Amino acid sequence: MKTKNHVIIYCLIISVFIISGCATTRIVNLPKPSDEGVEVYMTQMPDKAYNEIKYIQVDGAIFHTPERLMIDLSEKAKVEGADAVINVKFDYQAWYPVLSGVAIKYK
Repeated sequence: MKTKNHVIIYCLIISVFIISGCATTRIVNLPKPSDEGVEVYMTQMPDKAYNEIKYIQVDGAIFHTPERLMIDLSEKAKVEGADAVINVKFDYQAWYPVLSGVAIKYK
């Protein structure tokens, strides 16, 4: 009986190492603004003067792609009257992907 418990514990420990050792790579193409769309800036800043409007965050489900979240962020910024979104960050809250940034309006 003791040996069986040891084998189960050993298998559980190995499983945890296998599952936690996986790496995931995500690549997101930045959307090109249309005549009615918004610009998206992740690391650069626009060269025009602007006012910050508000912080915007879009949350996804487990199977949402980064591209879908980027489209949702752009659409939400457009509804809020923004010309662009700056400081865009992709992150996770538990298992759920999150994309956020600051909506801006050019002066």
